Amino acid sequence: MARHLKNSDDITYEKVLELVTSLSESGYLGTDITKPEESHEIDLYIVGLGIVNVDQITKETEYILKKSKKVYYVENGIGVDEYLQSMCDNAVNLVSEYEVNQDRMNAYRAMAAKVIFAALQESPITLALYGHPTVFAYPPFLIREICSHLEIKVKVLPGVSAFDTICSELMIDPGINGMQMYEATELLMRKRVLQNDVPALIWQIGAIETALYSHLLSKPERFEGLKKYLLKFYPENHMVHSIFCSNYFMMPSTIHSFKISEIGDYAHLLHSGHTLYVPPSEYKEVVDEYLVEKILAPEHLKSITKEK
Repeated sequence: MARHLKNSDDITYEKVLELVTSLSESGYLGTDITKPEESHEIDLYIVGLGIVNVDQITKETEYILKKSKKVYYVENGIGVDEYLQSMCDNAVNLVSEYEVNQDRMNAYRAMAAKVIFAALQESPITLALYGHPTVFAYPPFLIREICSHLEIKVKVLPGVSAFDTICSELMIDPGINGMQMYEATELLMRKRVLQNDVPALIWQIGAIETALYSHLLSKPERFEGLKKYLLKFYPENHMVHSIFCSNYFMMPSTIHSFKISEIGDYAHLLHSGHTLYVPPSEYKEVVDEYLVEKILAPEHLKSITKEK
């Protein structure tokens, strides 16, 4: 049975990191650590900072940042350090956890462990992440799972995500033709079937085929596997668009348009922040004509609803 700690000195960062590593590797978590009983209503907030530096931060997130005892964040944008330090005197950037040519999972575990360890010492604590906190961000999931065992109360607040900004930049409405989205390496590993009549977003194409952190430019050969896979579903002259949404209010986003067969020619421009947008190459005809008639019929609406 879990025990309540009377003295937070009983907890070590190394012990918390061990728990994080155990959960991320095996899915198993066995521990006797819990949050001291005198905890706040919410011990740990996980918030999104949006895409455009500090210009997309919500009022809700600002309120949480101001009342936090400590803020951890992972962001290199201009003005972000100064802004967060103005919100909270104790603001710590965790971006240094990334090490070149190292497994990114090591950085994610260290980030999660530091945040959880801090929440066991005092609360409320906040982890602030670029964009939306659950869109292509693994640490929040590690943190939430472990905190559920440690009696640490967690609340996640939304932020403007890259998906939101991509929809705005490329004028995409997922309500018209739907949307299919895959991470680039995961797409290839699992051989996901792409529907060529549905728009597709393929994330992190510049980091394809590696789990290691790197700033190096890509060679054309890096995209051969992706190109061959896409050509199973689309013609080679089908136009696609790589996009990296700007982090700065006054600067335009970076968009490259090219044929699928030409993706290797743009290898040196496609860093890990780029997402590939693949428009439909075919049009899906309506199959259920009977339903088309019903959606505009008052009698049908009456038959599927009831009076209040």
